[in-house]
Amino acid sequence: MNKNETKLMQDAVKLCLALNKGADKLLPQEIVGVVKTHSVVSAGAGLIPIPGVDVAIAAGNIWTMYGRIGSKLGIPFGENLLKSIASGVATNLATYAAASVILKFIPGLGSIAGAALQYAMTLTSGWIYLKALTALANKQGDVHESDVKGAFDEVMKDESAIKDFFNSAKEDAPKK
Repeated sequence: MNKNETKLMQDAVKLCLALNKGADKLLPQEIVGVVKTHSVVSAGAGLIPIPGVDVAIAAGNIWTMYGRIGSKLGIPFGENLLKSIASGVATNLATYAAASVILKFIPGLGSIAGAALQYAMTLTSGWIYLKALTALANKQGDVHESDVKGAFDEVMKDESAIKDFFNSAKEDAPKK
């Protein structure tokens, strides 16, 4: 298990414990599996040589990943809220998405580098989602949509941790 997978697993365990789902020892592994699967799908999309297409596929893929994680946890977020969350995270990771589009103009190498960026962006988005859901689960009282946005905004403030996770994920991306 590499450094990022270890972080994902630790945060998945924290999330499951916060949601009182700690008795299901396989759930954190399932959640990490969802994040890793969607990251590999995004890496595959990153190989598409047409600028912007990979970013559009990755955005939909991240939205679907969030829905699958929520479903596994029994968190009934509506479609609009999931889209809002996914677009908020994507907006904050837009620099990386823009780099992916620019790289597409370098034949061959651009697609390989784009695949690594898409993998890292999706893995990082999954990690951010786990951290925000954990903050929500630890909140006392009823959770409202404004609380969800606030939890994500709070996680997104730690730009240094996000950048470190992203760069590490990029290094761990599948090489082909």
